[in-house]
Amino acid sequence: MFMYAHFVFTWAEGAVQVQISHGTLAGAKMPLWQGVKISSYWSGPALAEFGKAWALEQLAGTRASQAVITELDQ
Repeated sequence: MFMYAHFVFTWAEGAVQVQISHGTLAGAKMPLWQGVKISSYWSGPALAEFGKAWALEQLAGTRASQAVITELDQ
């Protein structure tokens, strides 16, 4: 598990997908995204690199997600 900006990234050894929740490492978590693909080999540093990049893109609004609301041009 890795946490950055209250996003908690859980990656089971051998899995090719990461589960992303909102919360803390030791406390309650609210699931947000399941099955986010990760192409790295399983390791703590790989998860930390992925999680930090993912969170920064999400917070900056540059990562497409269901949580982003856009207005249509009229």
